[in-house]
Amino acid sequence: KERLQRLRNFDDASKNALAYLATCVFREDVRAAHDARKLKILSAHVRDHLDGKVPRQNDVATLARWDDEDAREREDVPIGHFWYDLTHSTDKERLQRLRNFDDASKNALEYLATCEPRKSKPRGRRAK
Repeated sequence: KERLQRLRNFDDASKNALAYLATCVFREDVRAAHDARKLKILSAHVRDHLDGKVPRQNDVATLARWDDEDAREREDVPIGHFWYDLTHSTDKERLQRLRNFDDASKNALEYLATCEPRKSKPRGRRAK
């Protein structure tokens, strides 16, 4: 705190820089916003295209706005990987941040928790 006080009193540029940095969003919040957008997109995709079943780990889809809010439709979006990483992460705070981020994220998580996983595709010679 003493160091910050010295910077505030150093010159106007330092004072303005510190004031600006105080208004910035922490990187964790940016990640939560990214995850929240992806979670809402995934929830809608599961509801509309996967008959209410969460994706397998290697499932991909064609989705818009996955990478950022203005992104166009993109093929081979790794939705299964995103869901697997989110639900199997050792970072339990990540899920908690999403639950607390906004109501839409909380509702998406609650909906996806009620969905059953997609069944694995049969493999081998006798698979049809």
